[in-house]
Amino acid sequence: MKLSKKMQSAQLMERTAGLFKCPICSTGMEMVEQAKLVCENMHSFDLAKSGYVNLAPQAHTTKYDKSLFEARTKVMASGFFKPVLDKLSSLVNDHLDESDESVLLDAGCGEGTHLKAIHSRLSMETVGIGIGIDLAKEGIAAASKAYPGFIWSVADLAAMPFQDDAVDVILNVLSPANYAEFNRLLKQGGIVVKVVPESGYLQELREAFYNGKQQKEETDPVERFSEHFDDVKSERVTYMFTLPDGLLAPLIRMTPLTWGASEERVREVQQEGMKGISIDLRVIVGVSR
Repeated sequence: MKLSKKMQSAQLMERTAGLFKCPICSTGMEMVEQAKLVCENMHSFDLAKSGYVNLAPQAHTTKYDKSLFEARTKVMASGFFKPVLDKLSSLVNDHLDESDESVLLDAGCGEGTHLKAIHSRLSMETVGIGIGIDLAKEGIAAASKAYPGFIWSVADLAAMPFQDDAVDVILNVLSPANYAEFNRLLKQGGIVVKVVPESGYLQELREAFYNGKQQKEETDPVERFSEHFDDVKSERVTYMFTLPDGLLAPLIRMTPLTWGASEERVREVQQEGMKGISIDLRVIVGVSR
């Protein structure tokens, strides 16, 4: 008999309970009755039917709703990010080459497509535990429904509910970061793999909606990253992705670039169409201190 998503998650969390710490009091946690994580001070967090657990100590509202994550899933399924994901997978594989029980954490995982794609590309010798966290509950709900076999949790990147020195690799793809927390979580020699946008990223959308204007970064992301991690390396990944029919609408829906645009302008851009979109990203890797 096939196990339910909730039972699969319960068994995985039961086996890996030593990774967790209570988001309220920071004590250790254990899985109870294969239904909830409970800490030493009896703070209790139920597993949802689809298998995720909400470990955010306070409720949060974000602009990232169900329709946005549905749009992201469609776009990612098209191969939109394949060269980037191949690069990230290679970096993770190289680092985990000699690791026995590796832990891969996607901090800001959204609907889980990046973590699933990278985990599936890992060699048999390096496949370990995959954890995805995000403050957007809709994203985590979608991830847990689509990809059982991972630990999915609503959680705050500023206070992640995991023990010190517990993680081998942290992924941080086009998402905010908390470098102090990343260093706390990483094992000695663990790495962060961060992806940030470069000047040409989705430039066709910026041209369509904002006449090419882009927000100026206050600080150099590589320089800021280097303040927190050692042996920092970065590489720019650029290519043009040909948009298949029907993909422009979900692409517009998924990116915050278009949030300030009117519905009328969104319809106009969709009607005008777009043959291709520029991918221009920087992959930054650093070792924990």
